Amino acid sequence: MDALTPAALTMYRTRNSPCPYLPDGQWVTDVFYAARIADRAYETLLENGWRRSGSCFYRNSCPGCRRCIPLRIDVGRFRPGRAQKRTLKRNQDVAVERVPAAFDPRDYALYRRYCIARHGQDPGEEDYLNFLVDSPLTTEIMRYRIGAALIAATWIDVLPDAVSSVYCAYDPACAHLSPGTLSILRQVELCRELRRASGCTLVFTCRKAPGCAIK
Repeated sequence: MDALTPAALTMYRTRNSPCPYLPDGQWVTDVFYAARIADRAYETLLENGWRRSGSCFYRNSCPGCRRCIPLRIDVGRFRPGRAQKRTLKRNQDVAVERVPAAFDPRDYALYRRYCIARHGQDPGEEDYLNFLVDSPLTTEIMRYRIGAALIAATWIDVLPDAVSSVYCAYDPACAHLSPGTLSILRQVELCRELRRASGCTLVFTCRKAPGCAIK
């Protein structure tokens, strides 16, 4: 049992192969499940490499590989680069709203279109609920709209001293607007609005490789 996981929970080590990124890699994760966990406790887990998918909390433990890492942004020091400023300018007409995580057929339809186009998978409503809506933490949805059209959505865990980005889905027809980068930049702004102290952190997972949108 990892010292950081609650004593009443059982941790497993799973071998999920093949690696979704590297053709010869082995995907190994440490996993535990929790229907509810304190926000502060999850912040401690985040600091030690844990992430979550629904009620499943996991940390990659792949042998000889540490390319998938939770990236952390100190929002007090972060300044957008030239390309990121262009993304903001290109999306200046995009409206953003935050709502508590709950099932909405429009969010699900967007998520479904994204998964079909990006991953070749067609998730059912139950899959969507288990992954992004039924949360053991304080979770919200950030919706991005041009007029009445929903072009993207991000599911976030709002924690005492951090915002943890869970997932981002977008309309494949709007990929040219760089909605993934826009989402991260708007979350940086949200961190500054919620926690004005410079120590507030945005956390998200990215494969450690050239081309990662935020570094």
